[in-house]
Amino acid sequence: MESFAFLRIYPLAPLQTAPSSHSSPPLFPLLLRRHPPPLRRPTPPATAALKSPRGFGPAPQKTKKRLKRKSSPPNEDDDEEEEESENEGTIPEVVTNRMMRRMGFSVGIPLAFGLLFFPFFYYLKVVSKIDVPTWIPFLVSFFFFGSALLGVSYGIVSASWDPLREGSLLGWNEARRNWPVFWQSLWGGGKK
Repeated sequence: MESFAFLRIYPLAPLQTAPSSHSSPPLFPLLLRRHPPPLRRPTPPATAALKSPRGFGPAPQKTKKRLKRKSSPPNEDDDEEEEESENEGTIPEVVTNRMMRRMGFSVGIPLAFGLLFFPFFYYLKVVSKIDVPTWIPFLVSFFFFGSALLGVSYGIVSASWDPLREGSLLGWNEARRNWPVFWQSLWGGGKK
């Protein structure tokens, strides 16, 4: 019985209050004390958040860099070389839009079919009471979602990378021409 001694109820001592001359003592004296608020340091603004991250906001102003040559005076050919070297790694906006359209079709169509098969299998299982094995919806969704994933790279490669030429409807000729360049840029790290 002594092991349950902690369960015993002990009477509380009466609360003793000090006599005062004013009307009644406060019931919760600790809550009525006024403490100054804790000191808070002002937080400095995050300078990284104030600067526009790359890809958002207005484009930064480009400055032309001069190539230093020892013996030849500057002429118009140097300016053309500088502009070509600055724009060497950028994709023209026309080509980017063409790639995005192609990716929309090559990703969107298989993705839509993959999402539409879920209600179809639900209808077969619940409404029609057809026992569809579980692996069939998994296999169908794997096929369509996988082809949507492959559609990203096919959308990039099947677009014509020449800004002046639109390309064919399915882009098979462009894809055959652009696949080696695409793989070389992935595995070679962009080295020429």
